[in-house]
Amino acid sequence: MRRFPAFLAASLAIVTVSSHAAPAAAQNPISRLFSCEQSGRKQEGGAAIGAVVGGLLGSQVSKNERALGAVAGAALGAGLGSYVGCRMQSTDQARAQAATKAALDQGRSQSWSNPQTGARGRVDVLEASFGPPIDGGRFRFDPGVQPYTSYEAVGGQYFAPGTVNLRSNASTQGQIVGKLNAGDPIDVLGSVGGGAWLLVGRNGNAAGYVSKSVVRPIGGAPASNCRTIQTTTSVRGYGDQSERFNACRDSRGEWQLTAI
Repeated sequence: MRRFPAFLAASLAIVTVSSHAAPAAAQNPISRLFSCEQSGRKQEGGAAIGAVVGGLLGSQVSKNERALGAVAGAALGAGLGSYVGCRMQSTDQARAQAATKAALDQGRSQSWSNPQTGARGRVDVLEASFGPPIDGGRFRFDPGVQPYTSYEAVGGQYFAPGTVNLRSNASTQGQIVGKLNAGDPIDVLGSVGGGAWLLVGRNGNAAGYVSKSVVRPIGGAPASNCRTIQTTTSVRGYGDQSERFNACRDSRGEWQLTAI
């Protein structure tokens, strides 16, 4: 009857430590995404699993000092669990990194596998955008123009092929607060409604909203420079592990990833 409480206490202690030990996820380039240096749920989950298994083994090993045995076993298990969490061999890591870069560059999901180790994975592109959300509080709005909490980044420049109305909000029911003349280039501050409506700027102010369907990009449609991806990795003996990341190109054109 004493053995179970000692095992449970030790396991919970190690799980608690492992779940808070890793720092908050920071931006990382692709080259570090699948390495053992990468902190995140992959290693934390391994430590938690290792703690439970190690605690059970420790309670079985020590007959006279069951509590001490459980603590030692759990500590050992946590170390082994972290090792299991980054078991990918260098060849696995290289394939996973190449698939991630291809998915980000092409904007399409990619799969990879390594027949020699049995490891496999997939990188799914969930969403593409032109940048992180823009705080609506950074804009000055003309009278009658409705502000929104946040806006989506918009890439490239646009123009109006004909005369179009500027609306007070992102709807055809919004009041007309201005017009764009045919051929006018549009200073776009951001978009709302899943990109269906553009917030137009004039003289540094937000002047109104125009439907994206009635304007055209200058020089063709721009390429998005941000992605939301999900990586799913399966290593033999450890099962599937999934994580999500936001990825945006930096000033050098390299992808920087932030765990979400």
